Amino acid sequence: MPATRVTVIVNTEQTQKTILLVPASISYDPCVSPSCHSLVTKIAQTKLRLKKPCRIFARGGQELVTTENWQDAIRNDATLLVSTGEDYVGARTEVSDSSRTREAGGASRDCPVIQLNGQTEVDSLSLTQLETTARSLPGILHAVAQPDLHPGTKYPIGGVLVSKGWIHPPLIGSDIGCGMAWYKTSLSRSQVEGDKGRKVAEKLRGLEGPWRSHAEQVTWLGQVGGAGQKWDASLGTIGAGNHFAELQVVEESSPGHGEAGTTSSTELSENDVILLVHSGSRGYGGDILKRHTGNGRDSIPESEAGDYLQEHDHACQWAERNRDLIALRFLSILEPGQESWSPGKNEPGQPVASDEICHSYTEIQKRKVVDIWHNNIERTLWPPSNPHAISEGQEQQQTAYIHRKGAAPTYHPSTRQPLNILPLPGSRATPTIILHPTFSTTNDFGRVNALSLAHGAGRARSRADAATHVAEKYKGRADDLLRGDFVRADRHGNKKVDDGQGRDIKGGTWVVCEDKQLVWEEASEAYKDVWKVAGDLVAKGCAERWGWCRGRVSYKVRKE
Repeated sequence: MPATRVTVIVNTEQTQKTILLVPASISYDPCVSPSCHSLVTKIAQTKLRLKKPCRIFARGGQELVTTENWQDAIRNDATLLVSTGEDYVGARTEVSDSSRTREAGGASRDCPVIQLNGQTEVDSLSLTQLETTARSLPGILHAVAQPDLHPGTKYPIGGVLVSKGWIHPPLIGSDIGCGMAWYKTSLSRSQVEGDKGRKVAEKLRGLEGPWRSHAEQVTWLGQVGGAGQKWDASLGTIGAGNHFAELQVVEESSPGHGEAGTTSSTELSENDVILLVHSGSRGYGGDILKRHTGNGRDSIPESEAGDYLQEHDHACQWAERNRDLIALRFLSILEPGQESWSPGKNEPGQPVASDEICHSYTEIQKRKVVDIWHNNIERTLWPPSNPHAISEGQEQQQTAYIHRKGAAPTYHPSTRQPLNILPLPGSRATPTIILHPTFSTTNDFGRVNALSLAHGAGRARSRADAATHVAEKYKGRADDLLRGDFVRADRHGNKKVDDGQGRDIKGGTWVVCEDKQLVWEEASEAYKDVWKVAGDLVAKGCAERWGWCRGRVSYKVRKE
């Protein structure tokens, strides 16, 4: 068959164009290389001088994201518009009913995409990523953009996608089981505030290396079981990126009200000093993702996903035990009576007895307030049911899979009971909000928000942008970002505009971070306003705000 002649033009500057001959042998599947998609983006780079072309539209506005889209678009004298991320420019043509309703390998063209943001700004690229994902991958039933939504490499962070019949491992990424947990401490407010906070921060050493022997690591993992010596060596360590552990003071805590069936206490009281741990499965989850995807395979039929889901569940459980051990390592340094568990305190070569390890695991569970995974796939019944309605009046449910990438669940995955409280952290020097998930007619008993809430403030600047912007802003005074007195805060814990002095100890958070690049990338200026994110969730009827916590000592990494 002869090649097909098409015209390729720049979406924004539609006077720039070139001719492309599409070979008859080339694949229409965007996941197969070489493909029409790769051919068009390459010519846009070489002939039209476009940097990072990523989206391609047919004349009329139809974005080409599936095999069927390309089959419809590639014909003689067709015009293709190439974008670097922006939406289609020009008058849109209504898509025919047959095109709109057709499913491409199970991909739903009518999948609803719900936005929960209001006052929180969500950039168009992340929404495009979510919409493209929802309407191109097979089996997607429902998609939600949480207020903290921001762009990822291919799929957005802060998005939730519900599927039927298909599993999509890349949607949750490599850090399977990453999440957050709150633990109560025996410390008092006075022990972590002001200059005492600096002394606490200085105590936090010996937390980077492996925790004891591999045999003792496996004992800690218990029934979960080890992942292998290579991965178990990271057990009890935080990791890099946006992971952290933070000592916080509860500034406000109010009991639940109004929702039937909720408990009467948040389990947190004002002036409590608590430890928030944010970490995941370290390199183990990435290894699982790599082994189960490849050659462009982003989707696995449910019937073939058993092995992946089994390893996924193991990584989630491993990550939970990892957070528990991080908490134990911190408390062994900070609390009297736990010193023997601090790395290096025991005689070299003297192992800790198994019953002691098991006892310590039991004790740390007593301190735990809540633990959630925010990077995971969860099997559930969809749509969520109204617990107060008679069964005959409810929509028929089906088995579905909730894919969360940077989104917190609103119920416990094992007991299937609604969670009482969830942490919604900002960045260092900004508050962590205490959220209470709600289930009512306002949010269709969890369907609107896909049984999920935002997991944090979400990035407002990319890492590269933040590194440049923040480094320039604090040029010559980098230590200000690590000192407890650089922040001025209002009554909500929000950082005030720096007045050039910034000497308000009361509002400060002492930061331990010996990687300067992370100092820039994780500065509070790189993140959205956590109060706006929480406010949007409340306004949409998905949550109530039950209080907030102020960070006093934030630990990221030491070079030990």
